[in-house]
Amino acid sequence: MTLKWGIIGCGDVAERKGGPALHGVEGSELVAVMRRNAQKAADFARRYGVKRWYTKAEDLINDSEINAVYVATPVCYHHTYTIQAAKAGKHVLCEKPMALNAQQCREMVAVCRENRVKLMIAYYRRTYPIVQKMRQLLEEGAIGEPMLVRINLTGYYNPAASNLPGEWRTDPAISGGGVMFDVGSHRLDVMVYLLNEVDKVAAFSETLHCGYKVEDSVVISMKLVNGMHGVANFNWNIKSGSDEFEIYGTEGKILARPLDKGHLELHRGKQVEAFELPPPKITHWGLVENFIRAVNQNKPLICSGEEGMKTNLIMEAAYRSARTGAVETVDKV
Repeated sequence: MTLKWGIIGCGDVAERKGGPALHGVEGSELVAVMRRNAQKAADFARRYGVKRWYTKAEDLINDSEINAVYVATPVCYHHTYTIQAAKAGKHVLCEKPMALNAQQCREMVAVCRENRVKLMIAYYRRTYPIVQKMRQLLEEGAIGEPMLVRINLTGYYNPAASNLPGEWRTDPAISGGGVMFDVGSHRLDVMVYLLNEVDKVAAFSETLHCGYKVEDSVVISMKLVNGMHGVANFNWNIKSGSDEFEIYGTEGKILARPLDKGHLELHRGKQVEAFELPPPKITHWGLVENFIRAVNQNKPLICSGEEGMKTNLIMEAAYRSARTGAVETVDKV
C-alpha cells in the first residue's frame, strides 16, 4: 500500500527534513499540506507538486485520500493533531519532542492503539549510520560492559538577539521547554536507544545568559536502569559549539565527536579504529522507509510512541529535580 501523506505545519522542519522524505521515498506520496497562512501553504504545495493545500488541520485530516499524517507543528499542537488524526483512522508521524508532558504522550499512545494506527516519533538520529554503528559495537561487546555515557551539546541560540527564525522555541507554552526539550531531547533519545532507560536523575536547569523564558543551560546526572551512570550537558549560550557523545566501558570507549558529522572512534587499549559515517542528506528518509515497512509488513517502528515517550519522562524528571533540588525517579512508560 502506498502511504498517501498530509503534512500539518509546513514550516522549516517540513521544508528541510520531513517534506523531502515524504515526497521522495518509494511507496510514499505527498498529496496535501496544511498551513494557516494560505499563501505559504499554496507556495509549499506548488514547489512539491502537491495536489491540495489547506489552512485548517481538520480539513486535511478529513481528506479521504490521506492515510497518514505528518505532524510538523510546534510542540503544543502535537497532542491535539495526533489524536484527531488517529480518530480519523490515519497513521501518524509526529515531530519531536513528542508532547508538552508525559500525560499527553500517554493519551497519544492510547488513542493510536485504540484506533489501530501506527504512531512514530521523529527521533531521526536513530537511523543515522553512526548511531547504528555504535549500536552494533555495543551488541558485539566491543568496549566490554558499558559503565558511563557522557553527552555534551553546546551552541548559541538567541533568536531575538540574532534575528533567527523559530522564536516560538523560547516560549514554554508553545515549545514545552528550552535547550533540553528542543535539541537535548535528540541526544537523550539516542542514549535510550543505545543503552537503556533512565532510573533516577539530578539536574540543574537555568537561564544563565539569553534572558528568555526557557532554560539555556541544563546539566543532568543520571543512573540508568542497568546501573550505569550518565552525564548530559546542554547549552544554548556558548558560541563555540560542541557535539560529543561518548560511551565508556570496562574494556574500551566509543567516541562520537561530533556525532552529527559522523566521526566515530573505537578505543581499546592503545588501539584506535576510526569510522567516517556521515548522516543522510535527508534526515527523515530512514524514518519514512521504516514507517512504510511498519504499516505494510507490520515491522517494528524504530521509534514508536512508547519509545518517544521515554525521553519526555526523562526530561520531566530533570525539570522536577531542578525545581526541588532532589534526586528524582523517572516514571515508567
